[in-house]
Amino acid sequence: MSDADASGSTDAGGGGLRHWLFLDGNRLLITALVSVGVFAVVRVAVAAGVLAVGPSGNVPTVFGSGITAGVFTLVTLTLTVNQLVSSQVFGKPDSLRQRYEKGAQLRDRVAALSDRPATPVDTADFVAVVGEALDERADSLRGSRLGTASADADGDPSSLASDLDDFADEITRVSGEMEPVEAISATAGSDYARLRRRIRVVTADAELTESVADDLDAVEELLGHLSVARQYFKTLTLHQELAKLSREIIYLSVPCLLVAVAVPLLYRSNGATLSAAALPWAVSTAVAVVLAPLVLLVVRLLRVSTVMRYTISAAPFAPPEDWPWNE
Repeated sequence: MSDADASGSTDAGGGGLRHWLFLDGNRLLITALVSVGVFAVVRVAVAAGVLAVGPSGNVPTVFGSGITAGVFTLVTLTLTVNQLVSSQVFGKPDSLRQRYEKGAQLRDRVAALSDRPATPVDTADFVAVVGEALDERADSLRGSRLGTASADADGDPSSLASDLDDFADEITRVSGEMEPVEAISATAGSDYARLRRRIRVVTADAELTESVADDLDAVEELLGHLSVARQYFKTLTLHQELAKLSREIIYLSVPCLLVAVAVPLLYRSNGATLSAAALPWAVSTAVAVVLAPLVLLVVRLLRVSTVMRYTISAAPFAPPEDWPWNE
C-alpha cells in the first residue's frame, strides 16, 4: 500500500489528546471537565476583581433574563434536532419497503460473495464480515497465478493482493463490541477508494487468468458494499449522537432553569442572602451549571461534525485525510 494510503488508516485510527477530544472521548466527561474549567475561570476573575458579583452588580439581571432566555433557546434547538432525527426515520410504506428490500439485497449479495449462508444483523459485525471476505479473496489472489505485472507499482497484482490483505486486517477489527465512534474511526480513510482504482489498473494492464479476474471483480464489488455499509453505520451512529444530545440537553435544562431562577433570589435591594465570602463561590458555580448545556452542545456537535467531514465520501472517491489531530 502506498504511503498515502497507509497514512490514511493511521490518521483515522491514531491516538492522542486531540483524537480523544474530537472522537473517542466520553462526551459527558469532556463536558464536566470544561464546566470545571469555566468555574475556575469565573472564580479567578471574581477574585481578581474583573467580574463583580456583589449587590451592586448586574448578576440578577443577567441570570433573570439573559441566561433564562438562552436556556429556553437551547430547549427549542433540542426540539429542532429531534425533528431532524425523526424526519430521517419516518416514511411512507412504499419508501420503507424499498429501504428494506435494498438492505436485504445488500446482505444477500455480501453473503454470496463471502460464501456464507447469512450475514450478521449488527452493522459493525457486517462490516467485519466484508473485511473477512476481502481477506479470503486476497489469500486467493496471492495463491493464484497473477499473470504479467504492469511496470507501474499500482498495476502490480502481487502488490495489490498484499495491500488488500493489510486493508482487510484493519476492517476485520471492527465488531459490535466496539463503541460506534471507534468503529467509524477504524474504518475511516481513503484505502477503499484507492484500492478500487488499483483494481481497475490491474484489470486493464495485466494478463489475468479467469479465476484471478473473478476474484478482482468480487473484491471491487465488496469494496463498494463496504463503502455503503460503513456510510450506513455512520448514519445510524450520528442519529444516535443527535438523539443523545437532545435527551441530555433536556436533562440539563431543568437544573439550569432552577439555578437561573434561584440566583436572582439571592440578592436583595440592600444586600444578599449569602455572605460576601460565599457569594463568589455560589455565582461561579451557577455560571458553570447554566453554561453546561451549551458546552454539551458544542462537545457533541464537535464529534458529529468531525465524523461527517472526514467520512463524507460514499462514492469511489477519496475523502479528505487531513484529520484535525494531524493538522
